[in-house]
Amino acid sequence: MQKTHAFAILVPVPENHLISGMEAIAAQFDSDDLPPEHLPKIAFGSMDFELFGEVEKLRDSQAIEVFIYASHAKGDQPLNPEVTWRGLYVGYVGSRRGRYPGKAMYRPKSTVTDAPTWAVFWEIQELEQLKTPIPIGSLRGKNKKTNFQARFIPEGPVLIDYP
Repeated sequence: MQKTHAFAILVPVPENHLISGMEAIAAQFDSDDLPPEHLPKIAFGSMDFELFGEVEKLRDSQAIEVFIYASHAKGDQPLNPEVTWRGLYVGYVGSRRGRYPGKAMYRPKSTVTDAPTWAVFWEIQELEQLKTPIPIGSLRGKNKKTNFQARFIPEGPVLIDYP
């Protein structure tokens, strides 16, 4: 799948779901139920169905870089928030009564106790932790003239200019 550089997505995801997502990816690699050419993916829930609908219109079937702020992280956090994870957005699906309609193996195990309240589930591939964090203050909202404030913390998905 081709990747677009027209824009990207900045999104907060609880750190425990990211770590659990890496375990889900490893389980997909080890699964005998999936074909060998299958690329592992992870699905995260969101109520922001309008934003993901807009993403689908703009992306033209291309993958989009996702920059992830690990929210609710354990340990000391920098004064100025940073993107510490990334992935490739490959699509989204509507929920079924608030739950993911696909295979459970695509959801991090840490999400099992989440209340079934999501409108959509956005799916990513290539989830990885960044070797060098990116300050959120160096990023800019899509079609905005200035970067985010140095201490900006995203509370939901945001479209950004590709850095």
